[in-house]
Amino acid sequence: MKRTTLVALVCLLTGVMRAQTPSDAVMMNPGEICIDLHYGHSAWDEYWEGDSLRDNGNIGTLNTSIYGTGFMLGLINRVNLLASLPYVVTNPTGGVISGDKGIQDASFYLKGLLVEQKLGKGTFKTLASIGISLPAGDYVPDAPFAIGLGCPDGIFRGILHYDADMGLYGRVDAGYHLRGSAYLDRTYYYTTQAYYSDQVDMPNATDYNVTVGYITKNKHFKAEAVYGGLTTFDGFDIRRQDGGFPSNDMEMSRVGVNLEYYDLFVKGLAIHAGGGMVLTGSNVGKSTMFGGAISYQFPLWDGRDNKKSETPEAK
Repeated sequence: MKRTTLVALVCLLTGVMRAQTPSDAVMMNPGEICIDLHYGHSAWDEYWEGDSLRDNGNIGTLNTSIYGTGFMLGLINRVNLLASLPYVVTNPTGGVISGDKGIQDASFYLKGLLVEQKLGKGTFKTLASIGISLPAGDYVPDAPFAIGLGCPDGIFRGILHYDADMGLYGRVDAGYHLRGSAYLDRTYYYTTQAYYSDQVDMPNATDYNVTVGYITKNKHFKAEAVYGGLTTFDGFDIRRQDGGFPSNDMEMSRVGVNLEYYDLFVKGLAIHAGGGMVLTGSNVGKSTMFGGAISYQFPLWDGRDNKKSETPEAK
């Protein structure tokens, strides 16, 4: 039976469509908040053991579902606070071991708009976000069908965004993940050598996304295509006929599409949908993903005296 800790990471990176994220260029105006409910689903029946693509008849197809909520709050001009909390369910279609479920990792970010200026016929923006993700449940990170990696993760991200003429835009973002240790429910484990400890040193990682999109003149509809990837530093390959482990070397590339419609029925209400697939990888599942969200934006306090940011919601 393969352990599948590796799947949770890929699903969380590529399978959830949220209203606002630490990697986009959306900013709330001061005093405004956007609250969302989101869902993501990932499934795979093949995985990469190192660089070799394999199937695993013991478990059939592994399905991972994520139910979550979050918010994005405009604190002051050009500074937003984001938070999210997911509930994750893993469910294999075969085998004798059932999946896992529970609250996964709570995430908190600050996102800032650093530069916003006219460039040619469009507008150029530079943004940055800094955040931390912490295990919020008591899940076991090396259990079969684990729901997460079980380690603190500090994320530092830079974002370059250009709104061109006629509603077209492009964006590039890249992040660095500085990870702490994961803790197991045992005091011995083996990776490339034996460790008499319950503490696992987790490899740091980097990820990136390249996005091109279109937004209508009235700012109500937006569509975009995304190519992205992730690479850990260090780690080790899954051994032949062995299970996955939290500190495996994980690499992947993926493609996806996102669709969003703003001011649905009432001002501030929006729906979001997306999907994608993993193209290449190492020690990850060859997943297909889809997700959706519903969000509502409204004012918490009067921020009219502050400068307004140009976002799909701020019209």
